[in-house]
Amino acid sequence: MGSTLSDDHGAGWRGTPELDVLLAAARKKLESNWLKVEGSVTVQLDAAPDLSRLMSAVNGSSSQLSRARSSRLDLARFDAWLGHSVNGGVGLLDTLRERAPLQDKKRIAADKADVKARALDNARSLLATTDHGEWLDRWLSSLLNQDGTLGGRVAVDALAVATKVLAVLPADGLSLTEVAELACGDTKALSSGGAPKLVLEALSLKEGIPRPVDPVGIRLLWETAGVSVDALSSRVVVLGYRVSEDHVVARWSNEAADAGIPFPLTLDMITRGPLTNTADRIFVCENIAVIAAAARTLGGESGAIVCTDGQPSAAVHKLLAGRRSGTEIHWRNDFDWAGLRMTGRAVARYDAVPWRMDLQSYEQALDARNSEPLKGFPAESPWDPELAHAMHRSGRAVMEERTIPDLLRDLS
Repeated sequence: MGSTLSDDHGAGWRGTPELDVLLAAARKKLESNWLKVEGSVTVQLDAAPDLSRLMSAVNGSSSQLSRARSSRLDLARFDAWLGHSVNGGVGLLDTLRERAPLQDKKRIAADKADVKARALDNARSLLATTDHGEWLDRWLSSLLNQDGTLGGRVAVDALAVATKVLAVLPADGLSLTEVAELACGDTKALSSGGAPKLVLEALSLKEGIPRPVDPVGIRLLWETAGVSVDALSSRVVVLGYRVSEDHVVARWSNEAADAGIPFPLTLDMITRGPLTNTADRIFVCENIAVIAAAARTLGGESGAIVCTDGQPSAAVHKLLAGRRSGTEIHWRNDFDWAGLRMTGRAVARYDAVPWRMDLQSYEQALDARNSEPLKGFPAESPWDPELAHAMHRSGRAVMEERTIPDLLRDLS
């Protein structure tokens, strides 16, 4: 006759290596199955000396499993065996909890998935209120697994901070701490953790460049969004930039304009007081060679021109944010993909007029001996769609220096 649930010494198995083996196997199964006491688990019988005898007792078998290498442990029967008064009267779940807390790993994973899904929905909702464009969609897509869920490398808190920061960009020369306070109400929100990296990844997609890892590259990338990491390093060079104020920096700018001297303005200088232009038009170029040529050729007669010297810095944005109402901004860049993107953003941000950034100017400047291959991600030119098409066809970039004679005529 088969043995009962209380056979073979009953509670005498408590505290033995044999019972420890069964409980460890049961714990692993339960924690991966919503803590449900159901199903079975394989037990290696050589894990403890008398394990086959204990398994026979739990399974209600009169024969030992001496020749078998493994056996299936039915969790429901094991629970009933442990719960029998002769075997201690404490069921499987309570027995395991007496030893250590049980982790419902399925529930924990499901809760985490819910939290990440809500965080992703919140991010999408917040960014949907901005007009940043498709690069933000590409950034969010880059954070997802193949099944559309938020990737494991992305912390929920970091995503929330990064999204809030991106929603308030671009800034006009604000510091990192000011942006953090504006976006999150916490000046330290961008001082550490994963949020700064996520923001930089998004800005890299916007600029069509790899995410920088060096301090200078990181500073310059923040500055493309008008955020200052260092108010003394962020600068803009101007020529002929006369202003209506009379404070120290204003006088320096006016004196330099009268003398035809290119004048570098740091973000720190710009924040010392307003610098309101007196000219009706401000020209913006990308390369310092244009300002140098204008200073050499036109001197104090040059029109007001601002040089970004590459990607527009926080200082550029801060200066232009203080422009006189009604001022026309004429903006240009190199004829390359980055140049098209920068001009496009200037049109959107400042209602700028593209300055000789058209198909005719490109074709006039195009010369295989003085051009170079286009690099990076292609861009569009909504103000003159044929320009981008022509650049696609030729595959050549033309630097701004090739157009200096035409630019000087506009500045005179």
